[in-house]
Amino acid sequence: MRKLWGVLALSLLAGCVPGQSSPGPPESALGFAAQPGAGRTFIQRDPVGEIERLFQPGPDRKGVALVDTGRTLIGVGVREFPGESRSEPIAWVSGGGEIVLPQDRPGYWSPIAIAADGDQVLVVGALGGGVRVWASGDAGATWMVSQVEVRASDMWFSTVLRAEGKWLLAGASAAGALVVTGAPGAWETSSIGDGRILGGATDKAGKAVLFGDRVEWNQGKTSNRSCSLVWVPGGGGWQRGELGCPVEQIKTAETQEDGRVVLASSRDLWVRPS
Repeated sequence: MRKLWGVLALSLLAGCVPGQSSPGPPESALGFAAQPGAGRTFIQRDPVGEIERLFQPGPDRKGVALVDTGRTLIGVGVREFPGESRSEPIAWVSGGGEIVLPQDRPGYWSPIAIAADGDQVLVVGALGGGVRVWASGDAGATWMVSQVEVRASDMWFSTVLRAEGKWLLAGASAAGALVVTGAPGAWETSSIGDGRILGGATDKAGKAVLFGDRVEWNQGKTSNRSCSLVWVPGGGGWQRGELGCPVEQIKTAETQEDGRVVLASSRDLWVRPS
């Protein structure tokens, strides 16, 4: 058990089998499968452990994220146009097929992450150096696009969550780790120090647990290594914990049925008690 800055306690569990599914009901397992010569396929494991194909992105299409609203399954990705200076953001909705998401101007569109709170769905993506979100209030049947107007340079996002009744976007800017909370058209920005946010989940109380990394240089600044970080809300802002500098970076965060949040690399698990 390791105490981190008095913020939270995480226990490190070694020996995680790479690629093993996290605990939970089989039907909760959503993800991607790759086949030789074909793009990634959205998949779901059914209650008896069989793999069911949900969507098969077509040629020049790439799936990047997937969410279960409880009523529909929604995958998002991008359609590329070889030789042209543009791409299209796309959603695949179970029972509804492929949908081209709305765009407010042409360019290189790139959806990055998706989250849902019942029928309320939010996708965060990039348009060149700008950030856009797509919002749906009907489980993916219709969508609206809007710009995320944030004063920050070199801004990008890796994560979208529904936390404490608000949408939360997380990533980084030139100034370091960045969190944006609110709703389309009404965003508030928090720069939370060195590093970048790579993912996260919400705990039993609906509070965000974010993970990421920072670069640590040697004394002569001739080499560096990546050190893992975790952030949780507290004290009127965000508090940061250090998770050391493991060989393998944290890849994902999951909330278990008992409320524990698990951070996982291909080698290790960090568990936050519920």
